[in-house]
Amino acid sequence: MSKKPQQARSIESTNRMLDAAEALMREGGPRAITIEAVIERSETSMGSFYARFESREGLFQALHERFLNYVIEDDLFHQLEGAIAEPDLATAIHSFVSRLYVMQNKHRDAAAFFLIFNSGDSVMREQGAEVSRVFADLMHQLVKAHRSEVVHKNLRSASDFAALLISGIGLETLIHEPGELTGRARSTKQNIHSTSQAVVAYLKFA
Repeated sequence: MSKKPQQARSIESTNRMLDAAEALMREGGPRAITIEAVIERSETSMGSFYARFESREGLFQALHERFLNYVIEDDLFHQLEGAIAEPDLATAIHSFVSRLYVMQNKHRDAAAFFLIFNSGDSVMREQGAEVSRVFADLMHQLVKAHRSEVVHKNLRSASDFAALLISGIGLETLIHEPGELTGRARSTKQNIHSTSQAVVAYLKFA
């Protein structure tokens, strides 16, 4: 269990270690996040690390909690609810995807850790699953709100697949640097446009 720092200097040191761990994750995956590497990258000390996290697992829990705090601070789910009220399906989907990408880009490394790291901690896994379920439920609300434009009879199945499409494409943009996967870089604007078009096409015509 991570210990919550009380003083400004302690908070700054803690954030440097969390930032270092996220950078190491981006560069080399979970195996690159060692206690020694985090200490070296953050220019802190072994004592400072253990005082705040107690263990590597405590560090992972703190990283996990930090992303959940970002979701709360950015009021992400309320933002996604706002997309549902758009006047038509295409606009609603575009707004929904845009708001997700803004959040993802703002906290890219934290989101990558949250989505990619395969934790054996049952509490962390359940917290991650709960975020996914809320996201899927919001997509279902959006599809129901624009059901007159949706060709699928089973709205739950259709909205679940739409959520999977958005999540899958978003995950790829977290795993790979721009242009790494295809050899041709795509901007965030292009990704939002193409993802939205794909989801709308599935819901309206597939």
